[in-house]
Amino acid sequence: MRKTHALTEAAIELALFAVLFLLALYVPFIGFVAALFLALPFMVFTMRHGLAPAWLLLAAALVVSGLVGSLLSLPMALMFGTVGIAVGAMLAKKKNRYLILLVGALVFLANIVLDYIISIQFLQVDMIQDTLALVRESFDTAMRVMEGMGQAPPAEMKKQFEQAIVLIGYMIPTLFVVASFALAYVTIIVSLPVMKRLKLPVGTWPPFRELSLPKSVLWIYVLVLVLSLLPLEEGTFPYIAVLNVSYVLQLAMIVQGFSFLYYAAHKKGVGKGVVVTGTVICLFLPFLLYLVAIFGIIDLGFDLRRRI
Repeated sequence: MRKTHALTEAAIELALFAVLFLLALYVPFIGFVAALFLALPFMVFTMRHGLAPAWLLLAAALVVSGLVGSLLSLPMALMFGTVGIAVGAMLAKKKNRYLILLVGALVFLANIVLDYIISIQFLQVDMIQDTLALVRESFDTAMRVMEGMGQAPPAEMKKQFEQAIVLIGYMIPTLFVVASFALAYVTIIVSLPVMKRLKLPVGTWPPFRELSLPKSVLWIYVLVLVLSLLPLEEGTFPYIAVLNVSYVLQLAMIVQGFSFLYYAAHKKGVGKGVVVTGTVICLFLPFLLYLVAIFGIIDLGFDLRRRI
């Protein structure tokens, strides 16, 4: 009886996935929204029936995605399918929501990196470098137009633009990490209300003010800062690795800093409106973000929360 029920639900979830996949591939705008729900059928099925049946559902979904789309659409189906299974398994075990977010982001990151490698090695297409080349070409065209109008562009502006393009090329791993967390967060956020309506035990988000990174992250951050002081040759693997890890850890310290400030505001009875307004202002003023990161470092190293 249970096997029959599982097969019936698998067929329903597969049909739902096929509809969402078709919308994501062929319908503008609505397709973007539909893509955010592609992981939902796998989350629901994994929570109800476990990992082994969920992997079979993913195999069937890959076949369907190849039929309704093409071989090039398989990576998208694989990405959202594996994320749905991972998140569903973590929700079934009633894990902390922030841990679930981390797992979902790591699965997204693994898929993005794999797709990028396959695109370069087998399809000979590097979308990021091609996009940067297009931006550089557009900038050069604009410079030539300015010169034709008798307005010589400042040499410093050209230099800064070229440095920015080179830096973006070095920062691809960091961009992948940020994109992975953003995709995981949005995917989870849009799926949870539906899962609640289906009476699945998805729990709640712990207050952001209670979020605290492991202290080991601070030691890694200090180590990376020391390595960044070494005379690493620009463009080499150690240089790019240290650069990206330092940026990712800086983002982590900013998150820790905001968490601490939210905790302090809660203890001091500061209104939510003031907190939200302050957060928005900090996001638009980079020097304030550095101060927030410093609060995060001090909180992680000296446990400021116990002193409030």
